[in-house]
Amino acid sequence: MTVWIIAVFMCLAAIAAVLIPLIRSRGPGEDAAAYDIEVYKDQLDQVGYDYDRGLLTADQAQAAKTEISRRILLADRKRNNAKPAASHSLNRTLAVILAIAIPAVALGFYTQRGAPHLPGLPFAERAGERTQTAANGEAATSLEASAATLAKRLEKEPDDLQGWVLLARTYMSIGSYRESVAAFERALKLETGEPSLYSAYGEALFMAASSVVTPAGRTAFETALKLDPADSRARFYMALAEDQAGNRKQALDQWAALLADSPGDAPWVPAVRDRIRNTAEALGLDVATIMPEPQSPDSGPQSGPTKAEMAAAAQMSPEERQAMIDGMIDGLAQRLAEDPRDFAGWQRLIRAYSVQNRKDMALAALADARRHFAAAPFPMQQLAELAGELGLEAPQPAEAPPGPSAEQMADAQNMSPEDRQAMIEGMVAQLAEKLKENPGDIAGWTRLARSYAVLGQPEKARDALAGAVQAVPDNIDLLILYGRAIRGANGDRPTTDSVATMRRILVLSPDNI
Repeated sequence: MTVWIIAVFMCLAAIAAVLIPLIRSRGPGEDAAAYDIEVYKDQLDQVGYDYDRGLLTADQAQAAKTEISRRILLADRKRNNAKPAASHSLNRTLAVILAIAIPAVALGFYTQRGAPHLPGLPFAERAGERTQTAANGEAATSLEASAATLAKRLEKEPDDLQGWVLLARTYMSIGSYRESVAAFERALKLETGEPSLYSAYGEALFMAASSVVTPAGRTAFETALKLDPADSRARFYMALAEDQAGNRKQALDQWAALLADSPGDAPWVPAVRDRIRNTAEALGLDVATIMPEPQSPDSGPQSGPTKAEMAAAAQMSPEERQAMIDGMIDGLAQRLAEDPRDFAGWQRLIRAYSVQNRKDMALAALADARRHFAAAPFPMQQLAELAGELGLEAPQPAEAPPGPSAEQMADAQNMSPEDRQAMIEGMVAQLAEKLKENPGDIAGWTRLARSYAVLGQPEKARDALAGAVQAVPDNIDLLILYGRAIRGANGDRPTTDSVATMRRILVLSPDNI
């Protein structure tokens, strides 16, 4: 009996949900305009909230408020211009018909498709449903408990960058978007050079604002694109911001550019396709002529001959094989002429010319490579080593590391501790001055950093290496030494600068152990 009472009330609720909008006298555009006004009011509150936290300047906040106020006026004008329904009598007639038809159809459907003769089955006896519900509840509870535990630990370790990022992502997973925003903000205070962190922060702001790209979110995405113009997430949401602002054509162009630059197997490709399709249809454009094709995942150049090419080469005559090799070398040279930034390609080309006893061509390629990488000391050093290895140039002898003479060592034995310390500091200062004239002397910088460490002056080692990195910004060995010096000056604990230095190394050498 209880089940039927509940069913009756559910049926009455369904009838009311259908009939009330028919009976009420409202204009066709009134609901949409009222909803838009509520959204814009929330955006005004968000702008004030962002300004109070320092995320927006006064000019940015005023510009955002002006734009949102303009949209509120337009929405209010639409609401005032909405015309009332033409005929209330027709609505009343339709309401009576639906009030009778809904329960009749529901009862008839249940009679045909339902099973009213079966007895009720308590939830305790439905093992499958109970197991699934328990698993879902345990998963959500586990994430919430993990977030609470991590948040408590971060109160004691506020400088743990990875901890704040993990907490922010955990909050995103459980739908706690405002908490995720706060966690991302704490992470950004520790790391300001990571573009993906800004784009993830912007996404959290988007979710917290009920799927609206707020001014603060747009600022976050713009910052991400300044650091990495290829950031896919930031590009997607910047296009969405244009779409929400009414600039649909600009949004369509940005989504199309993103799709054209994306690998075909990228996880965001389906979402971008849907946005392009829906926006093009809304603009009355032919989707087929607008939708670009993403890049093929394996469209990059091959690093060497395939197995089929090697098998074919084994069956060739010496003349045919040589012609094939010459063609491959010429193809590599042509590609490097179009894209001279491929340092590994230059090394292969120089080595190939040398192996083929084409020394003049190898020297010419070496000169071209040095011209393109003249401002990069580490590639220049590798080119010099390669030229010496291949016999293109005489190998340069390594400079003997400077050190104290025998007389200085003998004198040091007879000095007081204070005088000996002063002498060592003088030698270290002399080495530092010499390195200013030769910033590419990695061995010298290593000795200087160790000397400062022995003297108990890790801050001086860090500052000296900072100047060296400015002079030679792309030397990986020097960057590693500098990152270690930053940690040494901080009690062997990582800092924002040391992490940024290691990230810089991975940009230059992704496989650096």
